Amino acid sequence: MKLNTQRLSPSPRAYRFVFGGTSMVAALAAMMIAVGCDTAQSLSPVGNGSVAPNTPGPNSSGDFGAPSQDSGSGARASESVARAIEEADIVKIVDGTLYALNRFKGLLIVDVQDPDSPALLGQLDLRGRGVEMYVGGNQAYVLLSADTYYYYGGGYGFGRGGVDLAVGQNDQALAIAPDGPMPPRPDFEGSRLAIIDVSDPTAPTLESKVNLVGFANESRRVGDVIYVVGSNYAPYFAIGAENSNSEDAPVGEGFVASVNVADPANITPVERKSLSGAALTMHTSDSAIFAASQAYDFNSGNVLTEVQVIDISDPDGSIALRGKFTVPGWIRNRFYMDAFGDVFRIATESTGFGFQAVKLFTYDISDRDDVKPLGSTKIIENESLQAMRFDGERAYAVTFLIVDPLFVIDLSDPAAPVVAGELKVPGYSTHIEPRGDRLIAIGIDDTNGNRPAVAYYDVKDPAAPKELGRVILGPPGSYTSSDATYDEKAFKVVEELGLIVVPFQHVDWGDSIGGAMPPSTGTARNDDVKEDDNNSNDNGDDEPFYYGPSCTNGVQLIDFSDTALTQRGSFESKGNASRVGVLGDRLFALSDIALTTINISDRDKPTKAGEVTFFSGEDMRQYGNCGYIYDYYPGNVVDPGFSWSDFPLSPEQIDRLIAVLETCAAGTPLPGAVLMMTLCIAGGTMRARRRNRRSRR
Repeated sequence: MKLNTQRLSPSPRAYRFVFGGTSMVAALAAMMIAVGCDTAQSLSPVGNGSVAPNTPGPNSSGDFGAPSQDSGSGARASESVARAIEEADIVKIVDGTLYALNRFKGLLIVDVQDPDSPALLGQLDLRGRGVEMYVGGNQAYVLLSADTYYYYGGGYGFGRGGVDLAVGQNDQALAIAPDGPMPPRPDFEGSRLAIIDVSDPTAPTLESKVNLVGFANESRRVGDVIYVVGSNYAPYFAIGAENSNSEDAPVGEGFVASVNVADPANITPVERKSLSGAALTMHTSDSAIFAASQAYDFNSGNVLTEVQVIDISDPDGSIALRGKFTVPGWIRNRFYMDAFGDVFRIATESTGFGFQAVKLFTYDISDRDDVKPLGSTKIIENESLQAMRFDGERAYAVTFLIVDPLFVIDLSDPAAPVVAGELKVPGYSTHIEPRGDRLIAIGIDDTNGNRPAVAYYDVKDPAAPKELGRVILGPPGSYTSSDATYDEKAFKVVEELGLIVVPFQHVDWGDSIGGAMPPSTGTARNDDVKEDDNNSNDNGDDEPFYYGPSCTNGVQLIDFSDTALTQRGSFESKGNASRVGVLGDRLFALSDIALTTINISDRDKPTKAGEVTFFSGEDMRQYGNCGYIYDYYPGNVVDPGFSWSDFPLSPEQIDRLIAVLETCAAGTPLPGAVLMMTLCIAGGTMRARRRNRRSRR
């Protein structure tokens, strides 16, 4: 039977939005869609070919040319030397220097040779969202995307000019004023690879750039070549963005591109090929990329995964499209697929008209032009696949409905994979770290609230896995989040110290979903505040009342041995930490606003050793401890601008919404900060509408 399919746009990592006057309900609906609660949405191609005009630096080779189609021929024979594979990240530490991509400040360079006295050396505005980067020699290679969100303040936001600062509204393409922490508007479309000279860390400079003709999703550096996969579509549901069906838009829905960085003086875009699907994620070996896209089968209602085999065996960067195959079901991230010798393994979740199933499939990839199915096994029905990890001749799967079954799958016979054992525990895991015959997992415990949890498993006997320990973060009954539950790079296992480090953020709404107004000087614009009786403080006067939660940001230490987990102390971080790690005998926690180093000589009572802050005092007035930007009036009085009489959701409904976002179809736990951002944005929108209504009277 012929499949009636439509390819889907990226959805799993939708944490940044472009708002152009979107209403509260639309904003919340968009968030639900973006995290995968409705995967049947798609976006229009970006106009003008998704590529900014090229302005190459002295060492730039400029843009890729027109998207090349597959010639059907293989790449040149590779040298018989294995090439190292490096993953990009938003943080790199090289020779006592920490490089960080900051969503407000661009590239930050910090001296951490003495962890007790970190110092900010230099900063470079990147004019785009820093997706990830590599650092080598005197250069940083930064992957940028022009999908950064911009605040819609209805006339008094960070632009202070009454302009909708939504990406895509070209007639209003004004730079954001420098009096707030918001980043400048991108000066390009799609994505680009920026080559930055960091030889003088106090003055990093943009040396050259390569425009990628599309939006990047992931990259890998293999040897001297950086490979990027992405989509020709604007990702992350860019609401308000000016998408059009331009005749100049690249053919196909996705792309793979290669950039040779062997010679720092001659960074060369080697090749770009169009893919039939929007490449969402990739598994990479030293000779091949397996790029996964999604398609929808209208006959069955099932989402399908299309896997394109890409030959990257040429060490200079030439690429060739090889075989392509379709797998029933969809995947959440790169850990759901794996190449092991001549066998490709992939686990998917199938949902359609009246069915839901989790299955594992194996394929023979000995002939990469003619991939053939080998075997499959059904893991479970009527549950969602929350985490997957392959480890040699085994695989581990975590599914979820009410309890969290951990499955051990025997892959010793690729043609006949079989479930060897199962263990049921509360909640669900979102990421698994194999450690021989032990597993360390991070996920969500929902038995008393909704809180991050670290679990430890003994899988020595695959037929009888056992839980050795579990540590739950946050107060009982609370909503506590952690970047580590959706971004595995925020989850740190320090093998040599027998230590697990997990950042967390606890959200406290309080009794009235409110809080004290931050201290300020000047006078509030009470003309707006007075119109609502609910916009007053507990004393009944007209002083603006700040509606919103308070957040506690911290990092939890957990010891692990061969037999148990032990919860140790925690320390407070300045801002919600997105990365944690080790600097000598210190730990560090990195957030948007600060780098904090911690003395862990007493793990039960860790203490701050040093700190460097990236925001000025004025910036900090606009940055809440929950990690989002507040609008503000002249006089610097913070007031998000809405009362709960305006707001359609009760505190209880918000808690329910958070739970739904955590467990909906995409299964990617959404940070509480993103929800708070939506509330703040919606507040500005509603206040603008009230002003407009007054002006029409």
